[in-house]
Amino acid sequence: MRPIREAAGPLEASIFVEGLRAIPAGFLALALLAHALIWAIAMQLAEPAPPPQMAVALALGREWMQGYTELPPLAAWLSAAIYHVTSSLFLLRLVSTLCVALAGWFVFLFARRIAGDRHATIAVMLMVGVFPVALPGNPLIGDVLQMPLAAAAALAWWIAVGERKPNGWIALGIILGAMLYGGPQGIVLAALFAIVTLATSYGRAAIARFDALLCFALSIFIFAFFAGPRLLWLWQNGAPNLFAGQGAGIAAGELHPPLRLVFDLLLGHFGFAMLLFLATAYAAKENAPVLVREPAASFPRAGLVALAAVPALLALLWLYATGRAAKPQFFAPLLLFSGVAAVLLGGERLVIRRQRIVGVIALIFLFVPPLAQIASSFSPGWLGDNRAANWPALSAARTLTEIFRTRTGRPLEYLVGARVTAAQISVMSADRPHVVIDADLSRSPWIESEDFAKKGGIVFWEIRGSDLSPPSDYGAKLPAFVAEAPLRLPWSRGGGDPVRLGWAIIPPR
Repeated sequence: MRPIREAAGPLEASIFVEGLRAIPAGFLALALLAHALIWAIAMQLAEPAPPPQMAVALALGREWMQGYTELPPLAAWLSAAIYHVTSSLFLLRLVSTLCVALAGWFVFLFARRIAGDRHATIAVMLMVGVFPVALPGNPLIGDVLQMPLAAAAALAWWIAVGERKPNGWIALGIILGAMLYGGPQGIVLAALFAIVTLATSYGRAAIARFDALLCFALSIFIFAFFAGPRLLWLWQNGAPNLFAGQGAGIAAGELHPPLRLVFDLLLGHFGFAMLLFLATAYAAKENAPVLVREPAASFPRAGLVALAAVPALLALLWLYATGRAAKPQFFAPLLLFSGVAAVLLGGERLVIRRQRIVGVIALIFLFVPPLAQIASSFSPGWLGDNRAANWPALSAARTLTEIFRTRTGRPLEYLVGARVTAAQISVMSADRPHVVIDADLSRSPWIESEDFAKKGGIVFWEIRGSDLSPPSDYGAKLPAFVAEAPLRLPWSRGGGDPVRLGWAIIPPR
């Protein structure tokens, strides 16, 4: 392999360019870790209570059910396991942001095989301008957990097809099997891999050999072994949790229809387009540094560029055909390769213009969103809806748990209430009670009615207006209970009218 030559840069190069020239992999690793730590700290400061999706995942994941309505189970299981061992919400937030960092690293490992370390580093760092990829202001939910799995799947596919190493098929089967437990993004990627592999002569040649066919068949068997229980559950239950919905703690206003999602995704690439324009637009008087790479692999460039654009398009068509809505974050695992496509289309000579301005804007994209999230949590609401994360879950949990222990001399085993608020109280309670969603045992199949009647629990409801009575269906679904004097709890951040909770003890048998 001939050495890579670089055109002479300016006498004073920015830290960004010097880092790219000297230790691109180390420079990228440091940036990814810093990004993860900044966002983890921002979410910890901004959210006194566990946000709805985190709370629901923790409260339901501890039941270790094979499926939950509108909640893919993988993130719920992982969240519950981490919290059971550590009891740390900050660690959960850190794991969430580290998933984004790990996804960036897998994209780098993929891109370096095609375009070299320096261009691969640029491809990943361009993603700081892509929403929702670089804005992990979410707990450890399925879409976040799918990001490193999606990047690892693309890497395994390239090892199998691009590098002709049959073991890549086995790794791909394992990863896609795991992805099915986290959401439908793995199905979209599997469809794309099949299309690109079979539609190109290079791809067809990669599976034409006997050893490749053997490993390909083995990968299908491994996928069926891992995904079989999940597919069977989905088939038996009508696929109620293939997509995350309101049952996962997502507010109805956060779910956008497909046409709105198109606008969201285009607008989400505004920062990405700005960085590209400033770094590449011609400036006659500037002596810009040039990074030169070896020619890309012989695999058709169009197939690699399709990896950036086609998955999101396939997902949009799927949502439109099925009449579903989704959060913009649903597309985060499918938009990881926009930077790789830009680098490949940019050619072998990459000119970095306006390097200091580009560096400053990248730092703005890195720091301003987490700072804005912190500011919105202290605002009276005009910067965003902060009610869910600032709901007084800790004080409610302490009060209700202490009341039940004092009255009955037993730990609080069961908590009956609305899904999100009951999950938030359960997570913050020292007794970690099981949640009975909306007093409906059919929606809480992990609850045994006999054990519930034997141990009792607490039922609560939010009071709005002058009506203090519980929801009308609670009385019909639960053992007899007598409503107590309402609780008045201040918001975690203070300000505004206190939260009023009606409550009652369901006495143990």
